[in-house]
Amino acid sequence: MTDSVRKAYDANAELYAALFLDEFERDTQSTKWLTEFVEAAAERQGPVVDLGCGPGSVVRFLSERGLAVTGIDVSPGQITQAQQAFPELAFEVGDFTALEFGDSSLGGIVARHSLIHLDPSETERVMAEWFRALEPGAPLFVSFFGSRSADTHGRPFDHKVVTAYELFPGEVKRLLQRVGFADVEQEANPIPEGGRPFDHATILARKPPG
Repeated sequence: MTDSVRKAYDANAELYAALFLDEFERDTQSTKWLTEFVEAAAERQGPVVDLGCGPGSVVRFLSERGLAVTGIDVSPGQITQAQQAFPELAFEVGDFTALEFGDSSLGGIVARHSLIHLDPSETERVMAEWFRALEPGAPLFVSFFGSRSADTHGRPFDHKVVTAYELFPGEVKRLLQRVGFADVEQEANPIPEGGRPFDHATILARKPPG
């Protein structure tokens, strides 16, 4: 997954930033849930990471609300765009499937539309990696293109940048709980007319207190 996604997003970095740098501000579902995430993460000691940060708009949102946050993306091109747009914020190249953070060291993880390019067979392993890195009580925010049927969970579709997979919210919730997450809340809303034929799914969970 990593090489193909890196190359595809590098090749489209400038266009992607031009199209989507301000798109997050119109995503009222994400901003609503991320506000809850901020409240939960503010109680934690460790820093927050935005995995698959793209051009950096979510990092700005979290930073403006007082969190110490770093944006991480597998694409150097995306990180360059983020650094140019928000030079005062922290961004670095990294792989969200293998975090370079110690056990129980992070105060929160955001993964907005980051799982969609991951082969579904790898999802549980990556969730377990995130669970490992979060400190007890820390929140996890995940959003993705939500399949409307369990039967189509994991089905690939043509994404504008590189192949992506639709994910059934109930299955994502089940996997999160299986690796240890608790207080798992979810919401799925239809994407506006003219968008992809999926729901916009959001999940907020916590690593249980120690």
